[in-house]
Amino acid sequence: MILTLFRAGIAATSALALSLSGSVGVEPAGRPNLRTYYVSPSGSDSAAGTAAAPYQHIQRCAEVMQAGDTCLIASGTYREAVVPARSGTASAPITYAAAPGADVVVEGTDVVTGWTQTSTAELADLSASDRFLSASPFGDAVRGGHIYQANVTLDPTLPGNQVFMKGGLSVEAQWPHPGTNPLNPKMAKAETGTVTGITSTQLTQPAGYWVGARFTVRNWFVTETGPVTSYSPGSLEASSLPNCISLNSGSGTPFSLSGKLTELGSPNTWFYAKDTHKLYVWTPDGAPAGQHTIEAKQRNWGVDLSGRSYVTLRGIGVHATSIRTSATSTYNTIDGTVGSYLSAYLDVTKDPNMVEDYDNCGFLTAGETTSGIVLGGQYNTIKNSHLNWSSGNGIAVLGSHNSAVNNTILNTDYLGTYAAGINLVGSDAVIRNNTVYATGRSSINIDNKVAGRKVSGSDISYNDLSDYSHLVNDNGAIYICCFVDMAGTDIHHNLLHDPDPYGASFGPGIYADNSVFNVTLHHNVAYGSTTYGVALFNGDGSKGNRAYNNTSGTDANAITLFSSSYENMVVRDNIGDVAPKPGVVVSGNVPYAVDPMFTDPLRNDFSLKPGSPAKDAGAYPYGVKPWTGGSALTQTIVQAERYTTGNGVARHYAGTGTVLGNFDGGDSVGYRSVDFGAGRNLFVASLGADPAYAGKSFQIRVDAVDGPVIGTMTMPSTGGFDTFRTHSIPITTTKGVHDVYLVAASDGPGIGNLDWFSFATPTVVSQAGTDAGHR
Repeated sequence: MILTLFRAGIAATSALALSLSGSVGVEPAGRPNLRTYYVSPSGSDSAAGTAAAPYQHIQRCAEVMQAGDTCLIASGTYREAVVPARSGTASAPITYAAAPGADVVVEGTDVVTGWTQTSTAELADLSASDRFLSASPFGDAVRGGHIYQANVTLDPTLPGNQVFMKGGLSVEAQWPHPGTNPLNPKMAKAETGTVTGITSTQLTQPAGYWVGARFTVRNWFVTETGPVTSYSPGSLEASSLPNCISLNSGSGTPFSLSGKLTELGSPNTWFYAKDTHKLYVWTPDGAPAGQHTIEAKQRNWGVDLSGRSYVTLRGIGVHATSIRTSATSTYNTIDGTVGSYLSAYLDVTKDPNMVEDYDNCGFLTAGETTSGIVLGGQYNTIKNSHLNWSSGNGIAVLGSHNSAVNNTILNTDYLGTYAAGINLVGSDAVIRNNTVYATGRSSINIDNKVAGRKVSGSDISYNDLSDYSHLVNDNGAIYICCFVDMAGTDIHHNLLHDPDPYGASFGPGIYADNSVFNVTLHHNVAYGSTTYGVALFNGDGSKGNRAYNNTSGTDANAITLFSSSYENMVVRDNIGDVAPKPGVVVSGNVPYAVDPMFTDPLRNDFSLKPGSPAKDAGAYPYGVKPWTGGSALTQTIVQAERYTTGNGVARHYAGTGTVLGNFDGGDSVGYRSVDFGAGRNLFVASLGADPAYAGKSFQIRVDAVDGPVIGTMTMPSTGGFDTFRTHSIPITTTKGVHDVYLVAASDGPGIGNLDWFSFATPTVVSQAGTDAGHR
């Protein structure tokens, strides 16, 4: 059970009410008439913007507000891009806030309408220009009556498209069909490879079939993409692949092919034809497309604070879009954002802000400074937020003196590049009390290709980092590379644990790769199948590194030294083995063979009992108050098997204990008197779904089995019904005590299994004392 994701919540107060009472009535000099404007989906932009006559769009507020004004926003989905016309001031910030209890979402998609069924006559017309279509999966699907089409122009400037059907993310047509979880996709396997091509007995399509397709391939530490230039059964070649690494792997290099209409042959799948501006879909349940809400991504930045200062966003959610500040933005605050599907791209290309590419692997920087919540400029903060799903970053911390504090970040970097849950590019940052769970590569990334060779003055502390390394290896929960001077950056009091359960063979807690120097790391804890202990140092010439008072809970090594020699390095008072190397002062470390007398290692409590032989070593020296890491959620946790009413479901034992299973179409399960407290806006659950059945959904209802729906959870593949992963969705803010019902929203067997679930909201934690540059 992955309950270490979230720290025990403390009593929550209404962040929205506090923000409004603190922002209205502060008069900037020379401006006595501060105003509060109101926005509602039922309003009009030609109205007065009052409570009685609200605007319809947030952007209308953005056009008229002056320093000190507030925009108070009612519940609703706002399909727009918000670009403030002006900044606030230090004494009079401009505030955009959800009204108390309101659920506000700035939406990056537009609804697609005008659906018609694709006919066999249209298939014949399409086949005239693509001789492979008729005999393809798409041709079979058209003849089966499954494919629908609509005319729509998707924004050609977007780095990638997304389509949502029935509220869930749909799959772009691909071979082999990847399944519903991009962090655990099904891929084909190559037998041999070169820098630009592969051979595979799985490639049985006729000659020429794959020419023009997007080739996506992964090997060791890289994900690469490029167009297929030549293909014959059993082998292909692609262009635009740099001379970085051979695609040959003894275990079989995973690859896939996309960008072809031929592969639209499965439910819950789409393809966009850019030349004809047609969107083709096969709906999740096979019903006509017009019976569902189908949405396509159209906006990359839902809120753009470029060039703006002293602007506060409070309780403003984003979906299929994101928020950014720029190099000239200062003192902006993003507080309490619930965001999902923050970025989308499929082509792995060099980040536009890359500063060096000495090894021809610069494509790995894709999305590092351009995806997720982007903090550029100075003294900007994101805090108390919950971010879920991004092909790139969860948060990019650029510029200087920017902060990411008390955020929960799930399911990021699902393309498997050097993007990360949190990407640190700037200096003098604070990255504190964040939970980062489930990433394609690393939880926190620092690399010289975008950050340059000096990353100084930052505080990376009290974070809970786990479930990393899903897609590629050669990384860590915190990964630092290469030749970077980390003087003045302090990495301490972090929990580093449980790398990818799907089979990662390489998962150090912290990896200082290729001659990183002046790294200081202390009071960190690694456990749960990490390899090489708390930290791995690699690269001759590393100098000035310090590693002290760290605890390796399960791996024999505390600190692993790969290189033959180091310079002026100190490794002391760690729990776990340290093999001495020239240039390293080793002292006070407690070997793995000596029992340190951990308090309760089976529950990941690595504090020390009285009488421990390691009382002055490790991350929890005896007599010092134990610390914890990660973000804070106020939540009510429910064990899913402890239902009070059940229709069709059953309990059974799994690896995590007793769980709820046999949840199929037509089934429901009820829980009596669940406390939502003063208001919860998230449903967080430990779910299991078999790849063959994933993509089905259940509704979350309150008060009765046919009561109001407050959310719908679509089940991603987790690898098996009893392989549990933590996922979350926003729900309608709900207060008080209610009976709760989980009701199947899909037909047929195999909705999925549940271990536990919770109703949660980010706990508002003060940032006092953690501002970057003022530690």
